[in-house]
Amino acid sequence: MQWIRRRLRMIRMKQWKTYKKMRKEMRRKGIKGNGQKMDVTKWKDSKVHIIHMLVGNKYFDELGLIDLTKYKVGLC
Repeated sequence: MQWIRRRLRMIRMKQWKTYKKMRKEMRRKGIKGNGQKMDVTKWKDSKVHIIHMLVGNKYFDELGLIDLTKYKVGLC
């Protein structure tokens, strides 16, 4: 689930296209950044704490993403 959520965060970051749009989203949600500009198209930046605050697990719950960790899978 961690990898899936991280990949979905990366997709959301790519939809913003620029740091300026991401910054606007941060201001809208009331999140103060550390002032460092980041690239919104890089995979490594989807692990940054600010992105987790912008696009948290609650965001995915609201979208209706199924949490695969809640299901038990066994061998037949």
